[in-house]
Amino acid sequence: MSPWRGSGGDPAAGHAFWGQFLLFWLASSGLGTLLLFLFHYLYLTPPLPDGYAAVYYALRHLADTMLPVVTLSLLAYVLFLSGAAAWLCINLLHKIAGPIFGLEKVLRTYLNGTSVRPFFMRHGDLVPELVSAFNRFMGRLREDRRRWLGVLENADRLCLQDRETCRAEMEKALAELETLLSRYR
Repeated sequence: MSPWRGSGGDPAAGHAFWGQFLLFWLASSGLGTLLLFLFHYLYLTPPLPDGYAAVYYALRHLADTMLPVVTLSLLAYVLFLSGAAAWLCINLLHKIAGPIFGLEKVLRTYLNGTSVRPFFMRHGDLVPELVSAFNRFMGRLREDRRRWLGVLENADRLCLQDRETCRAEMEKALAELETLLSRYR
């Protein structure tokens, strides 16, 4: 059973997501580098005045302000890339943690006694193997539960006869339940 609702197979979301992830990271780091370059280019390329004293004064003034300008521009670059990385990480966390929280919610409803239906992921989530394994486990648990109830109903039905038959059937049913439950230990 496919973990995606209404889908026949894996939509190759993993490859597409990682391609988009790397593309966004390269684009944001490239944009940040371009902005840093343009800022330094505009700061360092004003026309110099004529005359030796004026050039000396302009370069001297440029040297005094260079350290704070470079520091602030690199800080802005790092903050820009940190914001892009944070956005990418939050998006990645959403695509992994979302199905896990959904599985937790389904397990909570199962523990409260509600019947469990198969769990489906949103399109683009990144843990289809976990969801498929969960759905297979829940299907197996449903089948085992049907077997357990069938064994108990059969023993209960045979208990309507005499006391010795009831006792023998209950012991047989308990032994069969013990073998059926042994795989969950």
